[in-house]
Amino acid sequence: MKQFCFCIVLIISVCFFSGCVAKKIDPSSFKNPDKKALYELMVKRCQAINNRDMSLFKSIYVKNSPELKWIEETGIPMWNKHRTEFKVSQVKKISIIGNDAAANFILSGQARTISSFLIDTVVLYVKVGDLWKIESAGDR
Repeated sequence: MKQFCFCIVLIISVCFFSGCVAKKIDPSSFKNPDKKALYELMVKRCQAINNRDMSLFKSIYVKNSPELKWIEETGIPMWNKHRTEFKVSQVKKISIIGNDAAANFILSGQARTISSFLIDTVVLYVKVGDLWKIESAGDR
């Protein structure tokens, strides 16, 4: 039994020290205003899901995003049916290249049928004028 525990501790330690375990980024530490804006857009996206607010979705997504149609026709009815609620649990990575950006978040959710769960979400952003907008978001 001691050898089994030692092996488990060794495997976890190797994963941790080799970078396999995701590092959590503290959003309050963002000095870059663009990164802060991208994080805040993800928080607003969670609020839009929680409130089933199509007008909020339209304000944070690019105007021609095909995802808006999916949200209206499939997403909102699904979230209503399951009473799904989300919040940003962790920021894993935010990368900005010019007027394009990508970010990886861990969302914690609750639904009527499942007490709680985590979703690994990747978001693509584009800068429209001076404002960042969500192009699309997907779960991994």
